[in-house]
Amino acid sequence: MELESFEGVVSALLTPSSHYREKMAELIEFHLRHGVRGFFVLGTTGEGVKLGRETRCEIAEAAVEYVGRRGIVIVHVGAPDLDTVRYLTRHASKIGAHAVSAVAPFYYRYDVDSLISFYQYIADASTVPVMVYNNPGRQGYVIPLDGLQKILESVKPSVGLKDSSGDPDYLLQLLERFKGGRFLAAGGDHLMAYSFIIGYNIHVSSLASIYPEIAQGIFEMVRSGKTREALRLQQRLNMIRALLKRVGPDMASNRYALKLRGVDIGGPIPPTRDLTSEEMKTLEKLLLSEQEIRS
Repeated sequence: MELESFEGVVSALLTPSSHYREKMAELIEFHLRHGVRGFFVLGTTGEGVKLGRETRCEIAEAAVEYVGRRGIVIVHVGAPDLDTVRYLTRHASKIGAHAVSAVAPFYYRYDVDSLISFYQYIADASTVPVMVYNNPGRQGYVIPLDGLQKILESVKPSVGLKDSSGDPDYLLQLLERFKGGRFLAAGGDHLMAYSFIIGYNIHVSSLASIYPEIAQGIFEMVRSGKTREALRLQQRLNMIRALLKRVGPDMASNRYALKLRGVDIGGPIPPTRDLTSEEMKTLEKLLLSEQEIRS
């Protein structure tokens, strides 16, 4: 499958906490059974920045190997130091990832010219397409729209964008400026139906890693003109999203929700704690049953 022709849902894949190859195969097959063929590996949901470079490489290899030609794999290579970014970028290029992506460097605040240098550094190290990953809540600062445009227009060869600003107006303005010229993906589960309705072809979804059929259903309903049904599914996704954010650390609740669906990838990556028994019981009581998911 080619990156340039891909349309639909990209799952922001959860990362198994052990037995990477075995569990990655199970997780990817779970997605493919429900129609999701795009995978964003080791990003925010995948807790990649908590892991050492060799572990990140092993996980990326497992994802690329098991997806094969059945979908696309975008490997997140973001890190606060350039040596790690370069190492992971070269590795992802070598193993056959469809693209690499990096959140804007975090902890310190960087101006636009510094960010241009950062992404050009990645582009120079990569033999596959590069995606800017704008996530203000994780990088710790907002990149103004004009600044983001300058980054995209300055880095060569042309780079794509995953925007997780969570801002509907920002998403709309990005689409108006860049649609048709590059790989452009929206993020933010609460904006999935909105992003497809206004014209995005790709949405990167955290909850697709747990409920791929709901995310894929939203895409398919919008594409078939069934907006009311898409919004009904969006409302269902929003309810799940709010519950998982309310009960325990979200990285732990996400994993437990997936376990309840029959895919056990282990507990959260430290130092995130696991759920308490009471938190587990709350999720068991309030999350949708398999019958409700299918309805």
